[in-house]
Amino acid sequence: MKYTTALLLLCTAREVSCFSPLTVRVRAASATALTAAKDVGNRHPEEVAGVAAGPFSRRAFGSALGSSGALVAAAGLVGGLPLAASARPQGPASKEEIARIKKGYDGLEYLLANFDKETTKCTPECNRNPDVVRTYMGLRSMDHPLYQAEKVLAKGQDNIDDVDELDEYITACENYSSAISESNAMAYTSSFGEYNPGGGKDEVEKYLQLARTQVVYARDNLKIILTKLGA
Repeated sequence: MKYTTALLLLCTAREVSCFSPLTVRVRAASATALTAAKDVGNRHPEEVAGVAAGPFSRRAFGSALGSSGALVAAAGLVGGLPLAASARPQGPASKEEIARIKKGYDGLEYLLANFDKETTKCTPECNRNPDVVRTYMGLRSMDHPLYQAEKVLAKGQDNIDDVDELDEYITACENYSSAISESNAMAYTSSFGEYNPGGGKDEVEKYLQLARTQVVYARDNLKIILTKLGA
């Protein structure tokens, strides 16, 4: 019985998408479970049997994850057992998939090193072209290496065995996903900055630089992810 409960929570954490809002609660539940499991491991066998059948197996986990039954079910817990995985693609991520993410990472490095050049278009008058940011982030073409990268990153959870490493990996995945969304919004806003009421070239530049900040954030977290995956 020792650590069984904690291991169940670890399995559950792997089944929740690394981009899901449930992740924080699952982590909290995991910490609670580990503490309780260690306590159980130090008890007499008869006490262990009582704990396993008693309120902890239902109430403690329900409290840690949230009082909503739907939330517990979404986290993959029904009757204390993990549900069949369906919340995310099943891994591990292949070498080819990881190499594809690495190629996308290299593209972000290139964009940041040549940002002004890549985001300026001359025909012959030169103007900013914010949509290039969305292209480098994999939001404009299904053939781009970062297109739907989140699916590969979700599979990558199964490439990591260490609990602490997995926690850091999931955090980096969440940060990367956030940066993708923010850069998309900022680049899109920049594209129309000159045409919006009160807009102009200053607004284009303002939101383009905000988009660049998110590209840096995405690049930095993608580097952490690739390191965890051994790339």
